[in-house]
Amino acid sequence: MRFYAACLASYNDGRLHGAWIDASDDIDAMQEQVNAMLRASPFPNVMVTHPETGKSVPSAEEWAIHDHEGFGQLDEYAGLAAIVEAFNINECAEERGIPFAVLQEAMSDAGADDADRYVSDHYQGAYDSWRDFAEQVVTDTHDMSAVPEWLQSHIDWESLARDFEIGGDWNAYRHNGETYFFTTR
Repeated sequence: MRFYAACLASYNDGRLHGAWIDASDDIDAMQEQVNAMLRASPFPNVMVTHPETGKSVPSAEEWAIHDHEGFGQLDEYAGLAAIVEAFNINECAEERGIPFAVLQEAMSDAGADDADRYVSDHYQGAYDSWRDFAEQVVTDTHDMSAVPEWLQSHIDWESLARDFEIGGDWNAYRHNGETYFFTTR
């Protein structure tokens, strides 16, 4: 995962100036790279203190994300904290076998900041449909051997799935033919 930090002073003057930055770095390392790119701008508009020499040097002051790889949706002015959060979500998604876009969307609804904890607390699995999910939840939480076999064939799993869907206890995210389920509590 990486992003292109663009100098807005250059952009506003019709020139491209920026740097590709690896999102696996910590916030301080990424900020240093952004600052170095701004100090190298062909259109400086402020003076800043150089971190190595301590001297006042010309620099541009504003930047934006003009491109990115592997982030799904990322706002132009998201900031470095959002990039670190997206990187952490991506690592968790890869470890847990959940598509990044699904986990990112699920966590945006919840406002969670710790992906591993969020997945442990909320992820219910991937299923082909709400019907399959509803049937699995019921058979996992109830002793179906206590229900006569002839009666089991009369369970309306589709109706139960609709109740699950509108009940508000789960959120579902569709991705590449599968539906990923998360509890809302």
